[in-house]
Amino acid sequence: MSIIKSKIRGVASVPFMADFQPLKSLWEGNNAPYPSEYSARWAVRKLRDELAQAQAVALHRSRLMVHPQRFAQVAERAAIAEFSNRCASSMEG
Repeated sequence: MSIIKSKIRGVASVPFMADFQPLKSLWEGNNAPYPSEYSARWAVRKLRDELAQAQAVALHRSRLMVHPQRFAQVAERAAIAEFSNRCASSMEG
C-alpha cells in the first residue's frame, strides 16, 4: 500500500491502493490460493480480461498488484464456468 502525503500541514495522508497486495501474495504464505508463482501468473494470463473488468489487478510503478477479494471472486466464477462447460460437453458425448 502506498500513502499519498499531503503537503498541507494538518491534513491527513490518504492511503492509496489500500486493499491491493503484491502479486506474490497469491503464492506465498500458508493460505495462498496458488501453489507456485507459475500457476498464479498462468491464472492472471488466462483470466486477464475478467480480472481487469472486475478491477482485481492493477499496475502501480511497474508492479502488478492484486485485490485479493475481487481476484477470488473472478477465479471462483471461472472455476464454476469451467465445471459447467465440462459437464455440458460430457452430457453431449
